[in-house]
Amino acid sequence: MKKHYLVLLAFLIACTACHHPNKKAPLPYWLQDAFSLDSMQPEKIPAHFKEGYILLSQRDEPGVLYLLNGRGGVVWYHQVKGTGFKTAHFTTHQTLLCILGNKEYATSYGNQIMELSFNGDTLLNLQKGQADFIANAHHEVLLNPDNNIVLLNTVERMVDLSSRGGGLRDTVRSDGILVLDRKGHKLWEWTVFDALEPAADKDIMSNRLDWMHANSLSYDKDGNYLISFYNNGQIWKLDARTGKVIWKFGRNGDFSFPDSAAFDMGHAVHMNAENDLMLFDNGVSRQQSQTLAFHLDERAKTATVTLRAPIPAYLFNDRMGSAYLVDHNSILQCCSKRNTVLLTDRQGTLLWRLRCNFIPYRAEFISPEQLPSFIVN
Repeated sequence: MKKHYLVLLAFLIACTACHHPNKKAPLPYWLQDAFSLDSMQPEKIPAHFKEGYILLSQRDEPGVLYLLNGRGGVVWYHQVKGTGFKTAHFTTHQTLLCILGNKEYATSYGNQIMELSFNGDTLLNLQKGQADFIANAHHEVLLNPDNNIVLLNTVERMVDLSSRGGGLRDTVRSDGILVLDRKGHKLWEWTVFDALEPAADKDIMSNRLDWMHANSLSYDKDGNYLISFYNNGQIWKLDARTGKVIWKFGRNGDFSFPDSAAFDMGHAVHMNAENDLMLFDNGVSRQQSQTLAFHLDERAKTATVTLRAPIPAYLFNDRMGSAYLVDHNSILQCCSKRNTVLLTDRQGTLLWRLRCNFIPYRAEFISPEQLPSFIVN
């Protein structure tokens, strides 16, 4: 009984204000100064972008989800109290799937998974501690074809690191993929420890409490997983049934590609609409962030660069960030640490810039035909 009471209490704390404002009604004062827009080259902004929408989330308390139009205007928002939205995805069900966490949870880590409708209905509210949801969620939560929950979670193991100068039972903290049903029961699990031996990493003593640091999860076009790691600059493809590593792409990976397209510490890795592997490259080693896309020949293990869009040096973004195609010629890039969202062309030329009064972890573009009619109208 006590457990159910705590779950209900957490839900009530996170109860929210959800609004799809009447266009004639004034926005609350705290929303009016949340964004500032600079249309740098308005004549080059594609009509598809002007007609579309941008999903942003605020991780500070109180957390807020925002849906903006191409003019930078808020057309819908949803606020939660006592917690923040660490990440949010628009789903094919016209819902928003989110990780939430209060200030006790750093950066993109959280203890709650929530699915919301644009009407403000809570369709799912899983709290850490329910069933098999016992570890922190971080960076990513997705739906699979069976409407189950797929997330990145933290995983700890006690490991013999004496060969690296450590102890016989040292804690190593890394990452896993967890599939839960909608009541929180585990259906499938994979961890980094299934694929790598910590003691084989010469640097394990310095990174054992954040080993590998997975930071994005998505589906390849064949339904298998793509998982990216911040610490080693790699993207892995995993068999979604067996967990077997099919290939590794990036630094010291299985594919050859030009040195000029080397990336380190990427985010928001996904297959784009052109069936190319796309990512936001933080570019820490070069102090230059950029968006990259590659066409992969999985048999020959070669990669061809199909897109490279560097952002200006003054917007260098060493952590977080995202990049998604708007159409063939334009990209929505998020420079989280600069509180800035950009629309650029494929060469990185700035067309449109949005400044936020919070750190936006990602910025997703949503076409009008994907949204409920009451939002668009």
